[in-house]
Amino acid sequence: RTQFVGPGEKVVLRTAAGDAFFVWRKFIDDSGEQGVNCAAFRNEGTIKSSELIRQADAIADCAWPCERHYTYVNPSRVRSCNPGFCFLCAGWRRLRRRTKSGLIILER
Repeated sequence: RTQFVGPGEKVVLRTAAGDAFFVWRKFIDDSGEQGVNCAAFRNEGTIKSSELIRQADAIADCAWPCERHYTYVNPSRVRSCNPGFCFLCAGWRRLRRRTKSGLIILER
């Protein structure tokens, strides 16, 4: 089998139309971050990204109760002037610290 998500526990979600997907991954993160990682998220549909994130959060809460959710955003790879805004609208927060490579860390 070919893995498109790295090792560890994972949940892959997609909309019925296939126009959005979300990947959760629980693994030992070399960066030292703890919890369940949003490894990938893309929305090309009409449903607001913040709503999809809230739904993905609820599923992750069932799979991994009481775990922190976190993700990384590369500000140079997104078109928004406010990188991670959809996560902020979904109730996440931006941490003051960044990764060594300059990625923004968001958590819920």
